[in-house]
Amino acid sequence: MAMYEFCGTFSIFRPSPVVEALLDSIDSSELLPRSFGWRRVKSSSGRKTDLWRREPLIELGELGQFADAMKSERGGRRFARAAKRVTGVTASPFEVQASMLFSTQRCKGGEGFSGFVNNERIPLSTSARRIYGKSTCCADLLFDVPNGASPLIVECQGKVVHDDYDSAISDSDRTTALQQMGFTVMPLTYRQISDRANFDTVRRMVARQIGVAYRSKNSKEIRCEIDLRRNIFIDWTTLGR
Repeated sequence: MAMYEFCGTFSIFRPSPVVEALLDSIDSSELLPRSFGWRRVKSSSGRKTDLWRREPLIELGELGQFADAMKSERGGRRFARAAKRVTGVTASPFEVQASMLFSTQRCKGGEGFSGFVNNERIPLSTSARRIYGKSTCCADLLFDVPNGASPLIVECQGKVVHDDYDSAISDSDRTTALQQMGFTVMPLTYRQISDRANFDTVRRMVARQIGVAYRSKNSKEIRCEIDLRRNIFIDWTTLGR
């Protein structure tokens, strides 16, 4: 999870009251340029959040090179195995959790779905641009579907930026534009993955869309899934403590 954050375009940071006041002072006085490196994400209603946007702290290739160099050190092999499980560049903890649930091997609690990429930039066609009003968009999780079927896009719709009418309209326009280009779009909410019973429906839907015959988990796989969920569905500000 830490590797995903290092390689991702986000950080979770909850300022103390003193730091929060200082940030407000800096913001109001415009002492720092808007593009100084970190940008705080606000909800659609303008509420400040603990989610910040920034450039990746380390590239995926650099992480892999470091992991290879550390294999002979204590814990190096575990580190290398963890690095190989990072599926791509994510933009939020929600995308990390979804990626880990889908990609982790079934014997370790996940679904073992391979063949997807994170935040793939998709150039929109002329007609799709007219619908959405933009020339490109990023797919949170893009599954490459075999046999010429429609590629599947799983969209992680976190409440932070999807909680008002205008956001709903934008999401609808985006979905319509992608569907017009032949993509299958599956909106995914946090409640749908954080609740195990709800997620059972989601994983079967994804399996069906990507052409995988879903096999129910045995008792050992279920125990591993419960353990995986206990570890990834945490207060992200406590990560590493």
